[in-house]
Amino acid sequence: MKKTLAFLGLISTIGGTALAAVPANVQAATVNVATPTTTYATQSYQQDFVNKIKAYAQKCALQYGLYPSVQMAQAILESDWGRSQLALAPNYNLFGIKKGEGWTGATVTMPTQEWDANAGKYVTINAQFRKYPSFFESFTDNAKKLRLGPGSWNPQYYKGAWLENTTSYKDATKALTGTYATDPNYNTKLNRVIEQNNLAQYDPQIKTVNKVVAVAASSATIYNTFTGVRKATGQTLPQNSTWRVNREVTLVDGSTWYDLGKNQWASAGQVVVPGQTTPFNGVATVNYVPGYGIAIWNKATSDRTFTGKRLTHGTSWRVFKKTVVDGHAWYKLGGDQWIDGQYVIIKAN
Repeated sequence: MKKTLAFLGLISTIGGTALAAVPANVQAATVNVATPTTTYATQSYQQDFVNKIKAYAQKCALQYGLYPSVQMAQAILESDWGRSQLALAPNYNLFGIKKGEGWTGATVTMPTQEWDANAGKYVTINAQFRKYPSFFESFTDNAKKLRLGPGSWNPQYYKGAWLENTTSYKDATKALTGTYATDPNYNTKLNRVIEQNNLAQYDPQIKTVNKVVAVAASSATIYNTFTGVRKATGQTLPQNSTWRVNREVTLVDGSTWYDLGKNQWASAGQVVVPGQTTPFNGVATVNYVPGYGIAIWNKATSDRTFTGKRLTHGTSWRVFKKTVVDGHAWYKLGGDQWIDGQYVIIKAN
């Protein structure tokens, strides 16, 4: 099976295999949604709750490729800002996740309302719910459920809520309506919470772009996605080659990833946009002609001038910035000293 990438208007083909299914090892039942007293932070305890959970949401979302804002809104809706009996100690269940098959941890039985589609109204039932040591484990369990599915029968059940399959949190909330929750207005409620509390500020930034990037490292590794569940495909892009990208994602940890198409992603740590100077922490080893050296220039742009200094073949030097000019990478040694990337072997730290 072949995968193709747009290569400066041409087509460059790199071999690979189809993306393997994500293993499903979490069993969890569909949850229902409580109605909080308010959906935006008007009281100090509400803002305190947002401050308390935002780091948990971002950490779990980064690992599993989800929207922090969506998980935070889910927690607010289901737990009434962390004040529901199920959310309080010693239960710490923010999402109303029921026991489900395969759960071996502690549980608690509580009455809950569930939407009855046949009756067209909510009905009260008694159900067993999971208990957690803290809010963090609750967020982690919910993130696993969203990424791995409700059971092994369909590990991609919630794939419509994954970052790589969406353009905004609204796509994710729509995908969760009627699947994750039985409430037919689930997405409307989640969107309202997100908007009224500006929860999108905690999300990764996803942009549709039409850019060309160049490989600044000795090679660039291709991954099947950009999230914490990513796997290397076994494919690499050669140094100084250029590639067209259609999406740019900046994650909550500050890292940026580029979409090359067909589930192929490259890190901004290994590729750069021509003309754009970015930080780079690595070592450049001169690969020229034994006994000779390469020139050090005062800048990387076309109006550069030779400084009178050279680096000898085989020597290694730390580099701190990178850019792309005339189709290949340039690296900054410090001060006004730049070297041409086509004459060095780069190892990123």
